[in-house]
Amino acid sequence: MATIDFNTVPSGVTLNEERAQQLSDRAAETATAFSRKIEKLQATVREARDNYSREADDLIASASIEDRATARALAKKNAANKAANLHRQLIASSEADRAAMLKGLKAYADEAAAIAAVYTSPASMLGRVALGDPKRTQYQIQLEGAGPVELENAARTAIMTGDMVLAAAIVTVIDRRPKDRRPFMVQAFAERVVGEVWKRLNAKLEGVQLAYKSAVAADREFVRGKADPITNLSLAIAGQAIAEAAGDDEGEA
Repeated sequence: MATIDFNTVPSGVTLNEERAQQLSDRAAETATAFSRKIEKLQATVREARDNYSREADDLIASASIEDRATARALAKKNAANKAANLHRQLIASSEADRAAMLKGLKAYADEAAAIAAVYTSPASMLGRVALGDPKRTQYQIQLEGAGPVELENAARTAIMTGDMVLAAAIVTVIDRRPKDRRPFMVQAFAERVVGEVWKRLNAKLEGVQLAYKSAVAADREFVRGKADPITNLSLAIAGQAIAEAAGDDEGEA
């Protein structure tokens, strides 16, 4: 049996779509600011390298033919050293700001992951609707001894009328029964009732976590001075999948 380490479960987390949207907005804002900062730092390094390279070319051109090979080696080495020194200085001077922004993104990502662990499926999302509501409790009492036909009719009614409390009660009643006594699959019913809402919520939560992972990858790329093609490809694919789940492709059509 899988066990849960409750010490890793955060407290004070709001579990609803509104909070997921807030996390998505804040993560996007912070990630955009972080990306701009990294781009500015990288642009500074590129510009400096170009300047040092031109200086090296001028030095090489001014050398005599006999000394040109030596001048080229010395000039290129000096240019590379100056660029490396500047890069190290920028890494050090920007470290506090970069760390603070990454810390904020990690906090958003951790909260998003905690919410996602509760809303693992449309059924789990529907099961949280109207918890503690007397109306839901009454529905559950009424449906506890219901047969397959009565439960199917109740499910149809919940779908047609948009009665989320009734739908939540149905999920609970059926989920408590042995699998061989369930008139229909809870997951299929929940998918029909809140499937689209769950997809949007899950896409937002995954997007928050992806924003943090992308920022970490960008930070490593800046510090190391080179990209990780496999990581970048993986993040790009994940981003496309999240955008499709969120329906962004439909909104652009």
